[in-house]
Amino acid sequence: MGPYIVRRLTQAVFTVGGVLLITFLLFRVVAGDIAAAHLGPRATAQQRAEWMQKYGYDKPLIVNLNEPRAFWDAQLVHYFSRTLTFQNRSLITNDMLIQTVIERAPYSLAITVPAMALGWALAMVISTIVAYYRASLIDHVGVFLAVLGMCVPYLAFIIGGQWLMFQIKPTMAYGLANPLNIFVPVGIAVIAGLGYSVRFYRTVILDEANRDYVRTARAKGVPLPGVMFKHILRNCMLPILTNLILAIPFLIMGSLLLETFFGVPGLGDLLLSSINNRDEPIVSGLTFLTALIYVLGNLATDVSYALFDPRVQLS
Repeated sequence: MGPYIVRRLTQAVFTVGGVLLITFLLFRVVAGDIAAAHLGPRATAQQRAEWMQKYGYDKPLIVNLNEPRAFWDAQLVHYFSRTLTFQNRSLITNDMLIQTVIERAPYSLAITVPAMALGWALAMVISTIVAYYRASLIDHVGVFLAVLGMCVPYLAFIIGGQWLMFQIKPTMAYGLANPLNIFVPVGIAVIAGLGYSVRFYRTVILDEANRDYVRTARAKGVPLPGVMFKHILRNCMLPILTNLILAIPFLIMGSLLLETFFGVPGLGDLLLSSINNRDEPIVSGLTFLTALIYVLGNLATDVSYALFDPRVQLS
């Protein structure tokens, strides 16, 4: 397993590096004059030049050919060094990215952790019930509601839930003046993701229920509840675990739309405001954090397969 992990970590370096390079090119090459975006259209050429010099945007893009002894004194090198060490500073507030993440991450986690836990528990219960009563009215109704939930856009759940709270209790429809207000976006996140989870888990459970060992156990007279809870659910945990691990970046970064609509000062709200304000260091840092967590989550998924299933060999 050791060589496999080393190889995957090596691949992760190139993956994360590619993400950072694309982000760099989008902001420094494609996006245009960043100084004019921050200073406004009335800024003089001298003001723009001073701003570019202050933040290092006047340096050569890739390498500094004008200084042979300091060829590394270029935008790309400084960009990678600051981003990889989380030393980015906001162009708007001059705050350090790492400090901003520490301050805002608890707000995102306050939404995403309960939403993920409740959503997983509800989805497992509902999908187990509909899979147990497959081809029955309960199964048909459950699948219909799950597909219906998948068809409704995420934004519609948010707007509908916020409108409903404005009708019932307006003080809980926006902001965190009352700590209990956090349960509103949590509830919406659970409901919005329930359809996909139920559909996915039901498919996984039924796929496991059709295997030979289940048919053999049923032929020997083992009751279905015993087979379901002792064998099927345990053996179908690997794909379900994969689904949960791949949701880890969502846990850290929060829900951009939920935080924006409900006034939650989390990392999702920070990312959206930074994109709108062209705060390139913050966007780059958050992009790097997301890519890093996602890559490590994929690695953890593969390793967990080998740990939980002896038949899986990592080579």
